[in-house]
Amino acid sequence: MNIHKLLPVLAALLMLGGCTGSCTAGTQTVPPTFTPPQGLDSAPPSVETPSAPPVETPAVVLTPEPVSSAPAATPTPTAVIPPVSVPVETPAPPVPVPTPTPLPDPTPVPGPDDEAVLAAYRQAVEAFGWFQMTHLPLDMEFPVVVDERTYYRVDYPGLDTLAALRGYLKGLFSDALVEELLPAGSVQYIEVDGVLYGQEGGRGSDITRGGETLQVLWEGESRCLVHVTVEVLDPEQDFAVTGSVEYSFPYEKIGEQWIFTAFSLVR
Repeated sequence: MNIHKLLPVLAALLMLGGCTGSCTAGTQTVPPTFTPPQGLDSAPPSVETPSAPPVETPAVVLTPEPVSSAPAATPTPTAVIPPVSVPVETPAPPVPVPTPTPLPDPTPVPGPDDEAVLAAYRQAVEAFGWFQMTHLPLDMEFPVVVDERTYYRVDYPGLDTLAALRGYLKGLFSDALVEELLPAGSVQYIEVDGVLYGQEGGRGSDITRGGETLQVLWEGESRCLVHVTVEVLDPEQDFAVTGSVEYSFPYEKIGEQWIFTAFSLVR
């Protein structure tokens, strides 16, 4: 057994024993000096100091803080970030197709006035006379002989071919009247080498007809009558007026053209 381990125990026992019989009040007894036995290590034993009794820590009493009567600080409002509005692309509504407004009926082209109708009548009399009373103006310096007939070149502006003459007539008369005046195979006017030629001759005017009185009588927007009153003369009475003769020639709008649909010479 290790002696050093026993020394503290023994010292503690001696101290307890000494206090039992030797200690009196007011007298301090000095404990005997401990002499180690022979053969033992002479080093003084280490005395274990008794542990101090635990000191009680007083309980900490928490004193409540006085409640302040000052109004509580108003909390700083937290900034509210408004929600970001993300624009939603709305499809464009369909564009309505406008309904076409019906156009009003075009204003009808007014027909010719009375003066224009009478001018057309005089022009028709001249053209009709080229076939029944006289002939187109002729250039006598350029004769040609065809089938033993002598022809002269027509000298009238714009009428240098048969087609041109026919077209001119169609601007004045109906197709039936044009065919009557200028039938296919006519010998009164012919075309030689692309040039219009005509025969000389004619009956002349009727000497028993005198002055004319013209009047336009409208029967609607597209038809009128050229009413002609012609004096009758008596050659045996020194061409005195003995009466009158009346004619009516319809002037009508056929398609887009105004033409005479019936016509004749009054003298």
